[in-house]
Amino acid sequence: MESTTDQTANLSRPRTVATAVQLLAAALGLGLLRSILNLAQNTSGAQMFFALLIVIAFFGILFWVVRKISAGKNWARILVLIIMLVLILFLPFAIPAYLHEVRRSALLGTLSIIITLLQLIGTALLFTKQSNLWFKTRR
Repeated sequence: MESTTDQTANLSRPRTVATAVQLLAAALGLGLLRSILNLAQNTSGAQMFFALLIVIAFFGILFWVVRKISAGKNWARILVLIIMLVLILFLPFAIPAYLHEVRRSALLGTLSIIITLLQLIGTALLFTKQSNLWFKTRR
């Protein structure tokens, strides 16, 4: 059951923010799946268990940040922007890595590309005029 704060946020939340949250959550879900598949292919035993705990904790924090965006927390939106700016900065170097990953594993490589696109589009939607106005009213 949603809290009163979540219900209020849902009532006035623009479609751009709702779509952005859905895209970011989908990217995280796919990222978690991709990480688990990658771990299963490359590690085993205690090392895999420890790595899996780190992956789950990392994605748990990111899901929490997306939930805060959904609730109208501007700091969470800015945090995602900073993360995406770093990603964009390194994107020219990542493209050859994506191509190599697609050749190594079509599934994991394709998931990586889809995740990046979902993140970029979701973040862009968080900074449209409608979204900016909504986040200003949430302060």
